[in-house]
Parts: sequence; C-alpha cells; structure tokens
Amino acid sequence: MNRAENTMLEVAREASSAELSPADGPRLRRALADAGQDCRAAVDRMLDLHGASGFVRSNVLQRFWRDVAVGSRHPHLHPYLAVENLGTALAGPSERDGRDNRRSASRC
Repeated sequence: MNRAENTMLEVAREASSAELSPADGPRLRRALADAGQDCRAAVDRMLDLHGASGFVRSNVLQRFWRDVAVGSRHPHLHPYLAVENLGTALAGPSERDGRDNRRSASRC
C-alpha cells in the first residue's frame, strides 16, 4: 500500500508541477494503473491471510475487497489499456488505409 500511495503522490506532483509532453500523460496513467494493481494485490493478500471468513458480508474487509476489485478495473486504471496507450504515445499511431488504428477505452 505504501508503494501505491507514493506512486499516486508522485504522479500528482509531476502532473501539477510541469508542462507534460504528449507521452507524459499516458506514462502517468500507466503509473496510476500500477498503483491500482498494487492496491488490489494488497487487499487480496489481506484476505488470503484472514481466511474465508473475510468474505462474510458482515466483515468490513469484504467490502474493501469488493470496492478495490471494482475500482481497479475502471478504464482509467486498466493496466492493459494504459500500456497500449503509452505504446501508442511513444511509437505514434499505426496507419492502415489512412486511418488512425488506436482503440478507444469505450470499445474494451
């Protein structure tokens, strides 16, 4: 969890302190996607250590697990989309038949 928090704070500092290049936005979104995955892994680890009773509806850990599991799958935190967008920003869009070949998050 500390790594995720440090990543998010660093992204916020970098995003607010300088002009961003075209590749900086996707790079920062990739870092946020990594932080989301770190959070999800931490909650999964807590549930592994707690045992099956962590999934009982009355256990607050179950709610945290559900919230983090759903939130970390939001398109802005989706690791595969973040990597794809970063690659496109670094390499430029590929062209096929004169069209931009990038996929949008809404198609996933």
